[in-house]
Amino acid sequence: MYGNSPFDIRHRFTFSATYELPGRSSRGQLLEGWSISNIVTVQTGQPWEPTDMSNDFAENGQINDLATYGQPWNFFGNRSDFTSGPTPIPYFTTNFPAACVAHAALADLQQYGCYMKGSSVLVPPAAGTVGNAGRGIFRDSGFRDWDLAVAKNWKFTERLSAQFRAEFFNVLNHPSFANPGGPAAPGWNDPSATSTFGCGCGTPDQVAPNPVLGSGGPRSIQLGLKLLW
Repeated sequence: MYGNSPFDIRHRFTFSATYELPGRSSRGQLLEGWSISNIVTVQTGQPWEPTDMSNDFAENGQINDLATYGQPWNFFGNRSDFTSGPTPIPYFTTNFPAACVAHAALADLQQYGCYMKGSSVLVPPAAGTVGNAGRGIFRDSGFRDWDLAVAKNWKFTERLSAQFRAEFFNVLNHPSFANPGGPAAPGWNDPSATSTFGCGCGTPDQVAPNPVLGSGGPRSIQLGLKLLW
């Protein structure tokens, strides 16, 4: 199946700067040796696709084969309507929207339900067919992060110095939500998991799990002191 790579990030902006504050001689060097550093990262969303791991629509017995790894549904509308976020995509089992009824048999809707967000719908394919929602058809909500550090340097001799650092990861405490189909996401891209489909229900560091600070989790603060000789 052809489609966007999971690592297809179309736009990414990174800005890093360090500013050494002007200082002057003072007792204990308290008014000198200060600097501020920051890293700003902004990127557009990564791809994900609906992958049903429970229903063998194609009737080929390959629902869990590694080569196929699930089966797609049919999508009609604007792909950006299904951009993932902190809440699941609305799911319908009764009172089906007209757009769902227009693109799927009523018997299939009654058995599997359908999803609608904005003016777009995701509906189950007919038995013996393969859905059209291909690889990487949707995008997640992207990533925005600002890390900040404050450093203080002391110089004792020509060779001996010390540095204290206070580092703030995700200083604005801005939430970034994981990709529903990410490497370790627990099936949030599975339409048969109706209560979580299309949801980035965690931050990347918690979902991966990723021990690297500053990757979208809540604000973290790190203090450090090092001696240089």
